[in-house]
Amino acid sequence: MSAEHTPDPELAARLAWLSKARRLHHSKRILGLVGVVLGACLVVWWKLDPAVQDWALWTGIGILVLSWALFVFVIVARWRWVKQNPYKPPV
Repeated sequence: MSAEHTPDPELAARLAWLSKARRLHHSKRILGLVGVVLGACLVVWWKLDPAVQDWALWTGIGILVLSWALFVFVIVARWRWVKQNPYKPPV
């Protein structure tokens, strides 16, 4: 349900606020997800193929740590935004 099709202005304002909160740091979330998948693939590749050198393990672990740190940053940044911009219904 979009804000344009709702006759209730309070519901429209709430939907717009939720939409804004969900869009925050979208590209960073996607980058973190891609990093987690890539890091996990490198670690699994190292584990399953005995010919793979140790750089794959350490690179995979490094990418996993950075990606999870990015996820934590996004969670904290979104939480801080919500605390600084609480939803205020129209009067």
